[in-house]
Amino acid sequence: DHRDLHSFPTRRSSDLDNLRARRRSNSIDAKQRRQSKGINWGSFNLFKILLFCCGLVLLTCTLPRNPVSRIVLSGVHSGLNTLDLLEKKHAVVIDAGSTGSRVLAFSFHTSIVTGELVLDDELWHQVKPGLSSFADEPLKGGETIEQLINIAKGRIPEKYWTSTPISLKATAGLRLLPAEKADTLLETVRTVLDNSGFVKLSGDPGVEIMSDLNEGIYGWVTINYLLGHISNPGASAVALDLGGGSTQITFLPSAASTLQESPDDFLHNHEDSKIYTHSYLGLGLMSARREILQAADGGPESVASPCFTKDISWSHQNTDFNVKPENPGFETCRTLVDSVIHAKSIHSPAELEQRSIVAFSYFFDRAVEEIGRAHV
Repeated sequence: DHRDLHSFPTRRSSDLDNLRARRRSNSIDAKQRRQSKGINWGSFNLFKILLFCCGLVLLTCTLPRNPVSRIVLSGVHSGLNTLDLLEKKHAVVIDAGSTGSRVLAFSFHTSIVTGELVLDDELWHQVKPGLSSFADEPLKGGETIEQLINIAKGRIPEKYWTSTPISLKATAGLRLLPAEKADTLLETVRTVLDNSGFVKLSGDPGVEIMSDLNEGIYGWVTINYLLGHISNPGASAVALDLGGGSTQITFLPSAASTLQESPDDFLHNHEDSKIYTHSYLGLGLMSARREILQAADGGPESVASPCFTKDISWSHQNTDFNVKPENPGFETCRTLVDSVIHAKSIHSPAELEQRSIVAFSYFFDRAVEEIGRAHV
């Protein structure tokens, strides 16, 4: 039929249009399904991220000392510190030892979770000789302390100076001086600290000779804090501190024999237990060397000692020694040293053979020096 021939293209065109329309519709539906699926998947991922973050916050708040918590807190604190959004605190401590004076300047921020101080930065600087070497020149001794204070000021921003506490603790070097000379030195140094721009803590004398009891306990606390044993006293280590003028030993006894056999003044109350601490004044590295030389034959002008293989000159606290070797050798030297040590009535608890011991100060310094010589 002629009419059918003319209508065929029209029907074909209509079918094609319908097919295209269905395809467009299907494409739109598929796109919408993909978008819906993407939205659902994205929401699921966002939920997981939020859940993970909530878990970290909960862990950090409930167990701030957990290793993961420490990492999270460190990152958060680092970011807030960079933006200067954390409360800052500083402190200056001067250690006036027998062989040198050291300044320690600490910078902290306050943890946003625990409220505890977190160490950000520390300065350590030493000048020699020690404060006790200026017994006859107290003004020069004060100048060495002022030098250390100026170094601390270079590390701590000026806006914090008036809120930064400063304290000076002298140790065995000043304990060995005549009381009158020690007091004059302390008074001179006190004036230096009063004019430093830093402040004295309420209840703290600011400048003092630290008692041998506190010196021993502070060393023990420091060592066991660094080892992570403060909250577990049963695992605490023995602190053995070799200074220039004295040697301290401090530990928590674990054996009944130590409690029964120790001199009364070696044991002190510590919470619900006893802490053993004693300072052997005169058995520091330098003061013991002086006593060993004085125990040898001769006077300071000419000392004959079995502990040296060649002539030397040595000075300590304004006393000069000219030493000459006499029958030098390990055994003869040890015999002389033993006689000096035994005269100090050393008490050695048997349990120390089974305890973990941390030896520091001159013990560490001399070991490092020997290692350095071995590699030269």
